[in-house]
Amino acid sequence: MIDQQDYQLLKTIGEQGSVQRAASALGVSWPSISKRLAKIESKLNVTLFERRRGRSGVAPLPVVDRVLAEYESFSKTLSQAIEDNSSANGHKQQANIRVGVGSTIGTGDIDRAMEIAGRLGDLAITDLRTNTALKALEDGHVDLALLAEPSYPDHFKSYLVSIDPFQVAFPTGHRFENQSSIQLSDLDQEYYINRSLCEFPRYFAEQTGGEVIKPEGVRDGPHRITNEVVAQIMIRRGHGVAVIPESLVVLQGLKTRALVRPSINRRIALVALADSPLNQRLQSNDIPAVSRGKD
Repeated sequence: MIDQQDYQLLKTIGEQGSVQRAASALGVSWPSISKRLAKIESKLNVTLFERRRGRSGVAPLPVVDRVLAEYESFSKTLSQAIEDNSSANGHKQQANIRVGVGSTIGTGDIDRAMEIAGRLGDLAITDLRTNTALKALEDGHVDLALLAEPSYPDHFKSYLVSIDPFQVAFPTGHRFENQSSIQLSDLDQEYYINRSLCEFPRYFAEQTGGEVIKPEGVRDGPHRITNEVVAQIMIRRGHGVAVIPESLVVLQGLKTRALVRPSINRRIALVALADSPLNQRLQSNDIPAVSRGKD
């Protein structure tokens, strides 16, 4: 996902229709803007602007609106949670409970977790990559983390937010559209969009008691996607299918079906170190977990 600086850069370039004018509006050099734009496109693995004649004229491609909308939705959810918490306390204080949010968590679960965490005090929110989230807790960089994991070591304590089943995402018109559900073996001979931050392989191994992370015969394409919007665009354009959590909002033009045989769920939880002083207050939480699938 892009960050605030990326968002402002893309928005300004789109509004100005020129890298050079965007650089002037942001008060930075034209080469600096071009370099940053190239880094963003490399990170997302997608072209964002169509280069026009001239040294710096550009026109935004449709994917730009998708990327900006994803960031705006995520930012609005977190901002509202913090505002609601401050209003409930009747005053604003410096944020003192640091909450890290995993990069593949759906907006509904973020909102629910912020309702729980917001009861503990003022919040400071940061994004966490799935593969470094637990280390961030261990190193003291965050006090709580909203994560999706199969299980946690004994020195962590988790508080369930929801049960979230995996489903198969595919483009409109795909052969899967005529099926009411999809077995894992149905993915044989399909190109698979490897969502690099997806927890599915770990869940598959744990819940089936095996080491195989995907069915024999599934063919990896060349893509390694860490951004959910980019992954879904690739699926929509017919580059493959993917197993994604049910809680994620899917783009128009994508279809989903429940994954069965096996049916795999992930557990969305607020996680703290077992010796954290926050545990006593978290244990009194009376908000029941959402169950979208079978635990």
